[in-house]
Amino acid sequence: MTRIIMVRHGETEWNKQMRIQGGQSDIPLNDTGRSQAETVRRVLEGTELAAIYASPMARALETARIINENRNLEITTMPELVEINAGIYEGIPVAELGRRFSQIVTELGENDELPRAPGGESVAEVQERGWKAIEIMARDHYGQNILVVTHYFVILTAVCKVLDLPLAGVSRFWMANGSITTVNLDGSVPRLELFNSFSLNI
Repeated sequence: MTRIIMVRHGETEWNKQMRIQGGQSDIPLNDTGRSQAETVRRVLEGTELAAIYASPMARALETARIINENRNLEITTMPELVEINAGIYEGIPVAELGRRFSQIVTELGENDELPRAPGGESVAEVQERGWKAIEIMARDHYGQNILVVTHYFVILTAVCKVLDLPLAGVSRFWMANGSITTVNLDGSVPRLELFNSFSLNI
């Protein structure tokens, strides 16, 4: 069974302050984020991992390193796993964007594209690069468990891919820092096994 175990990085101060934290902001974990990563490490203690991949951003890489304690696996960083480039919205408190942006997101039609932040990246571009990375991992570690430590939009767009949902569907999900989402890539159709969880039964 080829299983992709995706972990959203632990909390940062920008997460705590509810600032938009995209791929241009290399913010480290705070103490809560380190504690969340330690919890994931304990949850995965009995799970055999063939490989660990991570976004090269500090918050994801530190999360991966904490999970990797006592395993001594090599952590492979992949730029395809970086968070979405939020353009001019980078670092802005979510509240300052106002109702206008949330209206655009929640009033999208089923097949509409989420709006691209000026100077930023589209959600479709994130899905394309993120899923390509997952396919490479699955090819290189067929029949094994792979840990991937990455970001909110990378994971949610992968979930949309697995469930064959339009990308507007990312606005219907919520996912916590330090949570676990697993995808089973056996067979012709990928399957979502677990979403936004803090426990794992493997």
